[in-house]
Amino acid sequence: MGSRHPGEPFPLDEAWLWEDDETVDAVDSRIDAVFTHGSVVLGTEDGPSFLLLVTAGSRRGEIWMVSEVGAAPAPATDARDFNGWVRHWKSGNDCLAGG
Repeated sequence: MGSRHPGEPFPLDEAWLWEDDETVDAVDSRIDAVFTHGSVVLGTEDGPSFLLLVTAGSRRGEIWMVSEVGAAPAPATDARDFNGWVRHWKSGNDCLAGG
């Protein structure tokens, strides 16, 4: 993973499971961009999974989960903005759970 660039646009508009994408190779720069462009890290979940706040691009303000297999809005069923994510988490709920 390269250095962070929170002012660059986040490269995704929808979930992407690169693990299942046959166009992806081991050094695909698109994956690095998902981890490093247009976001700040809020925390980690279950090892190499990161919760990101998207800071630039069309999904700005949303929380996304990025892992070694892909990236998706969190929770996947209903992308949560930062304020909603913090309220949900502070209420004692799982930070990735819907509802």
